Amino acid sequence: MNPRQRRGVFLLVITSVLAVAVFAGVLYYVRTVSTQVGPLTTVLQLNRSVEALEPIEPDMLEEVEVPERWVSTTAVKDARAVDGMVAATDYEAGSVVQAGMLIARPGVQPGFREVAILVDSETGVAGKVEPGDHVDIIATMAGSETTKPVSRVWVSNALVLEVGLPRTLENPDDLSETTQGLPVTFALTTDDALTLAYVESFSVKMRLALRGAGDAEELPTEERVYDGTTPKPQAKAKG
Repeated sequence: MNPRQRRGVFLLVITSVLAVAVFAGVLYYVRTVSTQVGPLTTVLQLNRSVEALEPIEPDMLEEVEVPERWVSTTAVKDARAVDGMVAATDYEAGSVVQAGMLIARPGVQPGFREVAILVDSETGVAGKVEPGDHVDIIATMAGSETTKPVSRVWVSNALVLEVGLPRTLENPDDLSETTQGLPVTFALTTDDALTLAYVESFSVKMRLALRGAGDAEELPTEERVYDGTTPKPQAKAKG
């Protein structure tokens, strides 16, 4: 074997050794990645942002595959698990849905009823009442020859479940006159639901008075009714 042949054999051996080393390196890398990633599993994530107490619908979810070892045991994998649930707080698009992110719709529990009414958008909601808020429902009853009109708080501290999209309302006395109304759904006791049904049928004007966060105080009876003759509180004189 001449020097040129020996040099060729040497280069061939070196090339083979390097090829084996590269193959071993790739194999090691693949095994390392496989160990870190492991098998994939399918979970659900939000395809858009949601707000607190917003109902979670199947069309808000999308399936994504992620490494199983990084998935929490509370991750939601079946869209049927969100049926009837709402978001516990605000969540951004792309958030993986977990059981702790979902709560049952508030107020829907034994002893309560869901009651929906149409409220004048200007005098009743004005874009400020949202799901989760508490309101007092105030209505004015028309007077007669012997009685004066009376305004009162008919339902106190009502929980708002949903505020729908605006609708056009016609005045039954003048069909050419229309106003914008919003369907508002409340969680009420049976007694309050009956009271609201009565008020909606016979009142001449109904309003929602938004309560501050954490205000759950019941209004005293004497503060619930006003007929135009009740003396106004007088400011105390200074000094």
